[in-house]
This record gives sequence, structure tokens and C-alpha cells, in this order.
Amino acid sequence: MKKILVPTDFSILSDNALDYAVQLAKKTGAELLLFHVYFVPASMYDPLLIIPSEQELEKETKSSLEKLKEKILKTNPDAKISYHTVAGAAYEEIICYAEKEKVDFIVIGNQGAGYLEERVLGSTASLLIRESKIPVMVIRKEVKFKEPKNFVLAVDFVETDNKTVLKPLKQLARLFKSHVQALNIYTESKVIPTFGEIAEGFRLIHSLKFIHHTFFYRENKDVVAGINDFVAKHDIDMVVMITREHSAISRLFREPHTKAMAFRTKVPLLTLHE
Repeated sequence: MKKILVPTDFSILSDNALDYAVQLAKKTGAELLLFHVYFVPASMYDPLLIIPSEQELEKETKSSLEKLKEKILKTNPDAKISYHTVAGAAYEEIICYAEKEKVDFIVIGNQGAGYLEERVLGSTASLLIRESKIPVMVIRKEVKFKEPKNFVLAVDFVETDNKTVLKPLKQLARLFKSHVQALNIYTESKVIPTFGEIAEGFRLIHSLKFIHHTFFYRENKDVVAGINDFVAKHDIDMVVMITREHSAISRLFREPHTKAMAFRTKVPLLTLHE
């Protein structure tokens, strides 16, 4: 692991995610890349309004990032830290910069929400989950760093390029000598799995053969609730989910489980893009 990107808006929420990333970087030796996207309002170009120029906004943001860097170095003098700021749309600029810098993980803060926020409004974190090809680690405001000794990997036995997709998870599992618990939540009672599901199960076993792992199967009509129940009962340190492509229509009527999990999990969520 070489680089961890931490988007920040200088809020308590993003500061908590940064604290988590700092500890993760300390354990892995990775460089921290602090990143802020600032918004340039259209009214800025109205000569009758007295508001900061784009150059002033950039200067102010860089000053705030420098202070954040100095704060981290006071307690972590060996940390490798750089920062960057840009104007634009948050999630688009985050993805662009992450790909440009070839980062290993994006660590971002998120908080719980009500029914409307979870399903309609979303957040930068949920947009990153859906669009980023780079693994995204979502940290809730109450989560503190803890070495991930127990992962739960949510599996649906849909054919996946496990060798590529699961590489970040296996990297962390080897580093922390972790146990990966592969969990399938099925919403309806099934007597016989399909041939495709059996084949994918064998591929998954093969992919995890050098990682300590166990398979579990649970029935629950609510997939996210089923995962969270398993997390609570098995002392899980991090949930891992694979995001898949969805059409615009399917997103309107059935939100991906990963987005719901980002709002409802009590432990860090790591999303891996198919």
C-alpha cells in the first residue's frame, strides 16, 4: 500500500475519517494525500458583490490544508503527507485526482441519515461508492481506528473477477493477519443453488485459498439488516462489499445495497468496484 487519499471539508466528520486514515497509514507505511474541493459560486463574477476571488479561495484552502498537515505531524512526525486543492464538483474531482495519483484507497467520512436522505439525496461518499473504480473506505463519525482482524465480505455469488476485485481485501487481510468471513444473505428460502452460483462459490474459495476464511449463509428479507446483525454477533471490524454496475432505471427503483450500508453500518465499510 503506497497512497491513501483523504478528501476533507474540514468538518468534524472528515476529521474523524482523517484520524482513521492516519492510523491506517502508520500501520501500512502509506503516504497520506489530503484533498479539498472548493466551490466557486456563479455570483462570484457579479461586480456588485464583495466575495472572495477564486485565487483567494484557493489560497485560503491551501492554508487550511497546511495547518491540517502540521497538526498531524505534531503527533505523527514520521508521517508522509502531501495535499492538493481544486475547484469543481466534489466526487468528480476526487475520482479524477485519485486515478491520476494511482492511490490505493480513498478514505472518506459519512454519517447516518433518515429515509429520504439515504434513498434520494445521497452524499459524496455514496457517489464515490457508485462511480469510483478505486476502493473506497467509508468511516462513520463514531468509528475509531481498530486493526481489522475480522472482515465480513458480503457475497451474492454473481460471477466476478475475484482475482482483481478482491486484491485490496487480501492485501489488508495479509497485513493484519485477518479472518475473512464470506457472508451470503438470501432473501428467499432456496433449496438448491444454481449451477452458476455453485461455480462462483468454487471460484471464490480458490481466490481466498491463502487467506483464513469461513463461509456463512443467513436468510433475511433485508440484506443490509442481515449483514448488520451478523456484524453485531461476530465482532466484525470492517464490512466489505462489491459494487456492481446498475442501469439508471434500476437505481431509481432499487438502490444498491452498498449505498444503504454506507448510511447504516456501525463499522467501516470498504467497497470494491467490479
